[in-house]
Amino acid sequence: MVVTVLAIAFLIIIGSVAYFGFKACIQRAPDAREQQVEKCAICRKKFDKAEMLLREIGDYKLLYFCRECVLKLYADLGLKN
Repeated sequence: MVVTVLAIAFLIIIGSVAYFGFKACIQRAPDAREQQVEKCAICRKKFDKAEMLLREIGDYKLLYFCRECVLKLYADLGLKN
């Protein structure tokens, strides 16, 4: 009796893990608009990639900065000098 209950519980756990794993793997592909949008590395707002400044760090790290954040940093630099 106990073995049967444990077997059923095990099968339910295995089934739920398989279901949620499959659901996580199968996601819709981003459309053309979503591929052209990126978050600013400072303010985390979403902008079109064409409007942003791109900086590459090392071989793989890409950082995008919006115009407002770049201007704020420039103004802060001007105040220090």
